[in-house]
Amino acid sequence: MITVSLPAPAATFVAGGGRDIDLARVPGLPALNAGDHLQLLGASGEEVGIAVADPDNAKLRVLAVPADGFTTITGALLAVRVERALAWRKRLGLPGRDHAYRLIHGAGDGLPGFACDVMGRVAVVYAYGEGLRALGKQLAETVVGFAQLDGAVVKRRAKGGSEDVPQDVIGTVEERSVVTEHGVPYEVHPLAGLNVGLFTDMREQRLGMPRYAPGQRVLNLFSYTGALGLACARAGAASVTNVDTSQGVLAWAKGNFDRSKLAARYEAGDARRFLTRAARDKERYDLVIVDPPSAGVGWATGRDYPELIAQASAVIPDGGLLWLAANTVELGPLAKLAGKGLRGRSAAIVEQAGLPPEYPTAVAQPQDRYLQILVLRLS
Repeated sequence: MITVSLPAPAATFVAGGGRDIDLARVPGLPALNAGDHLQLLGASGEEVGIAVADPDNAKLRVLAVPADGFTTITGALLAVRVERALAWRKRLGLPGRDHAYRLIHGAGDGLPGFACDVMGRVAVVYAYGEGLRALGKQLAETVVGFAQLDGAVVKRRAKGGSEDVPQDVIGTVEERSVVTEHGVPYEVHPLAGLNVGLFTDMREQRLGMPRYAPGQRVLNLFSYTGALGLACARAGAASVTNVDTSQGVLAWAKGNFDRSKLAARYEAGDARRFLTRAARDKERYDLVIVDPPSAGVGWATGRDYPELIAQASAVIPDGGLLWLAANTVELGPLAKLAGKGLRGRSAAIVEQAGLPPEYPTAVAQPQDRYLQILVLRLS
């Protein structure tokens, strides 16, 4: 255990519930290795907490404060965190033998630098730095025990979202399985890359689509495995068109639709090129879903989203809906980006939303509430 003295602002941040300390807040740190365990002291030598060094992300991850009663990072500490996290998800009615849900969400569950999705009989644990990977395996073992699962995979999540991620397997993990969310089946691939086929942060949005979709012509851009489009189809949409650059994930989406005995149209290609052709051919859609990646090849949210919104608006008739998502708060409110893209088209906000209840975040870290949803009615 390495002792680190925090300057007053950093110590105050931790006392106020902050759990991800930027290294820039702590000048004069000794050389730290990824994964070093640290005892944090205040300016007067008082104990502030215990943390793990995560230089990959330029952070100190605070796993406990004095009130927690732990002086070292042990299996008992992880067990307390997992037990509490599971109790909250049970209160929300989420666990079940084949259910998919978020079990651990970083600092909001007292485990900064980690996340865990349960996919049926398997836990998918994300460690956000190489120094957290060993502790991530211990966390995975704890989750498997408390949630009574068959196994877990620990994925080292790096900046940039590369699909080529190192991972560690614990227990029995099938390459593919079918999980359910509120009775809807989805195929997931726990041993694939970073994304396994279902984003649990969109749970509430999938539940809400029946408000908007019945009888409507739906265009689902950046459709991935089709979950949002499937929610619309199940709600009685007149038609659903899924657009994605990958033929592979479109085939995956078709499997999900087939499993629910529903049909859709599948278009492989760039969303912007699709919209250009759709406008040219005078295609019209009553509900356009736009859920682009945070970043990727040829895509930057701040630069490209307004133009994409303009293109999407061009194929929506008066009274139609534009459903927008953004996985960042760094660019400010999504409504501002939408305003740049509407270009004189009148619009009314009919819904704003964010993360579901199974994604708790620390009040001291508002940036952790990354998801923004905005639904506009155009006229």
